[in-house]
Amino acid sequence: MDKKELNSLPRHKSEDRRILVVGVNWLGDSIMTTPAFKAIKRVYPESYLAVMAVPRVKGVFEDNPWVDEIIIFDEKTLHKSIREKLKFIKLLREKKFQKVFLIHRSLTRALVCCLALIPLRVGYRRLKSSLILTDKVDSPKEELHRQDYYLNLFKKSGIAAEGILPEFFIPEMVLNKVSRGLAFLKKDHSFLVGVNPSANWELKRWPPKRFSLLCDRLIKDLGVGVVFVGGEADEKITREVLGGMHEPAYSLCGKTTLKELAAVIKNTGLFISNDSGPAHLSAALGVNTLVLFGPTSPEITSPRGQKVRVIQGSCGCKLPCYDLSCENNACMQKITVEKVYQEAKNILNNRV
Repeated sequence: MDKKELNSLPRHKSEDRRILVVGVNWLGDSIMTTPAFKAIKRVYPESYLAVMAVPRVKGVFEDNPWVDEIIIFDEKTLHKSIREKLKFIKLLREKKFQKVFLIHRSLTRALVCCLALIPLRVGYRRLKSSLILTDKVDSPKEELHRQDYYLNLFKKSGIAAEGILPEFFIPEMVLNKVSRGLAFLKKDHSFLVGVNPSANWELKRWPPKRFSLLCDRLIKDLGVGVVFVGGEADEKITREVLGGMHEPAYSLCGKTTLKELAAVIKNTGLFISNDSGPAHLSAALGVNTLVLFGPTSPEITSPRGQKVRVIQGSCGCKLPCYDLSCENNACMQKITVEKVYQEAKNILNNRV
């Protein structure tokens, strides 16, 4: 559904509504929430829709046709002091929002929206924020996929998403620029494979040595070009993987914006990743995505997409475990190079 289609829909009684959505802080989770924005515009076609987000996920909402404004709020840096928070509250109050959906469960964000005099404040019921919210939604009793949990908050307010596939928008200028930059790699290889060997915590990472062995085999046997991606924080582990390889590969870690990272992934025939934000990004772009899971659960956090495949390492532990004290990372150790290689080869041979 595009904006022309939205304009043809019957007008809702509250079509002049100004709505704010307070998003979450993480890339993958932010991508999961994107179906909610189209759903809001379907119900309130002429609403003004803004999202409050931290800087690192701003790119998730940029160029999204359903989002009218992105408001940056970062209580760890930009708005750390009381003075800056008060200035932000004043700014928010001037925007005269009528309703806010608090996807993020932060007490601070809920209080900020309350002090900004947003009259309708919707969020999941919690003891800490009970007096701040005007519309309290009970958390689902059953364990849901994380995306379903987020979208349920809107569904309970009469805003049901018609689809669950996330969206991510890349400006054509960025996509063309990155595609030109990767042209020499595409020319010299059968196709490109993107690899993200990192994750936000160590136990979710497949051993670097296995990434090295996998990438060497993909290059040698299938003639692919391997491109490593990630942020500056991922450069160390990428260097470790590259250092264990015998075949040449390429690293763009720390060298791209989020939009450029998306454009790189869009140029690949397959993206291989641990359970992480870039895996969700790849899935949202419709790229063949192979995700390696260990201590987390695919039923809860697997990327949503039509071309997503998951390999789960299981060692008999109850998953998800989130056991940061685990010393052997046995679940990720159970994933063999052979298994990932064969799955990757099968995807590449049957890619569309």
